[in-house]
Amino acid sequence: MTTVSVEKLINHPHIWQGADSQPSHTIHSTGFKELDNHLPGGGWPTATLTEIILESYGIGELSLLMPALARLNRPQNSEQAAGWILWVSPPFIPYAPALSRHGIDLTRMLFVHAAPTHRDSLWAMEQALRTGSCAAVLAWVQSADETALRRLQLAAEEGCCWAVLFRSKAALQQRSPAALRLQLLREGETTRIEILKCRGGRPGVIRIARSDAGDTEWW
Repeated sequence: MTTVSVEKLINHPHIWQGADSQPSHTIHSTGFKELDNHLPGGGWPTATLTEIILESYGIGELSLLMPALARLNRPQNSEQAAGWILWVSPPFIPYAPALSRHGIDLTRMLFVHAAPTHRDSLWAMEQALRTGSCAAVLAWVQSADETALRRLQLAAEEGCCWAVLFRSKAALQQRSPAALRLQLLREGETTRIEILKCRGGRPGVIRIARSDAGDTEWW
């Protein structure tokens, strides 16, 4: 029988160590200090699935994402094109002047208007994630089972792409393999962000100031 020292065993690259809670994927600041301070690594985990549960549209969900989307949409160097941002079945048509004003390159945006079934939207999202050509894929669906969500999580990791899935409150009754799961609620002049699940982190509640227009400027 081969004898292996404890030190050698601990340092083996295939041995997971519980104390190592630092995320292995790229992190991008949310642009909101309070939220960055609560998320592992200090921002959005961009090679994973983020699930955002809404009580209604236009309560600050796009404003929350816009700083990171603008950063992902920029070229990383002079020889590289800006990252593609794909919108799958958005509930309204995004207002181009507002996106441009916040730093989004409109020539690097794509839209997929899938047939009116959640399966088509989920399929389109998964295919886009796996290509590795997108910096971010945003999708709106009415329902998704755990198997479909797991496929999206794996596709985001495979394509090193940030997947953001918007869902209704009915999703709260369902388990999710998403690395980050949030619920957004309107609370006076603030947006209440409930962190329901956070890989490598902890649940919590964050409140950020909401503009008077909310997200109406985006639609």
